[in-house]
Amino acid sequence: MKQQQDEFVDNLIQTIKNPTRALIFYQLARKPDSSATEIAKDLGEDVDVVYYHLKLLKKAGLISKPRVVVCGNYVCKYYSLRPGFKEKFQQSLGQYKKKWKELSLDEFREMLIARFTVFQSILASSVRKLEKVDSKTIEKIRDAKNIQSKIIFCSKERYNELLSRLGELAKNKFSETFDPVAEEYVIAIMAIPKLSVNAN
Repeated sequence: MKQQQDEFVDNLIQTIKNPTRALIFYQLARKPDSSATEIAKDLGEDVDVVYYHLKLLKKAGLISKPRVVVCGNYVCKYYSLRPGFKEKFQQSLGQYKKKWKELSLDEFREMLIARFTVFQSILASSVRKLEKVDSKTIEKIRDAKNIQSKIIFCSKERYNELLSRLGELAKNKFSETFDPVAEEYVIAIMAIPKLSVNAN
């Protein structure tokens, strides 16, 4: 059991350290039963690149065997996270946190870059949708006041205070990340410390 958990966690960490695989992985979490073509279009990525990374995700045991549908003269394959992924992750959460703390500095840097790449992709996708959405929808969003976008530049002390509050807000809510709903609402939380050389 522990060996299976270790393997699952190792595969997950290796996946989310790679920006492209992380993007595909989170895309399938947000929009299960997607074809490689749909994923490529949503991410602005080449479909052959998507197929390559889907193959690696399948080999790592993180996505299920694709659902195959015959569409006229060709075959469509639809991909999703493996059944029970969320439950498996919850069971392995302690091991995941332990391995996270053991990452080398280079691995931790890779993890951050991949995570920021996912944020960047989510924002770019939202920009593309906003450019195409009709005026009526924009009016509804404005009138409902249900969209927020704040950039806060602050002192180190204020940063640490807000970071603590954000941590409490997002605590133990991983399960929410993987509730697969195609038409979802998204709350993205980012806190970026000073990134200059020798930052303190």
